[in-house]
Amino acid sequence: MAIALLGAFLSVGASAADAQKTTTTTTVTKTKVTKVNKTGWWIRIDTEKTVASSISFQVGLTRADRKDWRTWTAGEPAEFDLAEMRLWPKLHIRAKTDPKNKKAVFCVFYGDHGVEHFKFDGDKDDNMKSTHKDNDCHP
Repeated sequence: MAIALLGAFLSVGASAADAQKTTTTTTVTKTKVTKVNKTGWWIRIDTEKTVASSISFQVGLTRADRKDWRTWTAGEPAEFDLAEMRLWPKLHIRAKTDPKNKKAVFCVFYGDHGVEHFKFDGDKDDNMKSTHKDNDCHP
């Protein structure tokens, strides 16, 4: 009987030791990086001066035909193409900040030159042509 008790005691001790083992799992996440062509219309958010947590964009050829396009959120890549609108000769952009009273700063480019510098809080829209130049925006 003493041997049976000793065996039971040792097996409980072994189970307790096994229960104290720790397993560490490492998860690797990939960050999505979008390549910006910069061959037509593209935008660069000035992340150092932008306080808004997001900027919603509407785009079109004119104010009348503009449509919701995308929302940029803080932490996303600061540069992005206007893919399907990339080669349009002109562009109308409306941008809205969230929250409304927070500042947004970004530049709109066409290829290798700046076209329009946006610095605002709330809501701003503008028409631009690919031939315009804005000296405040440098690729």
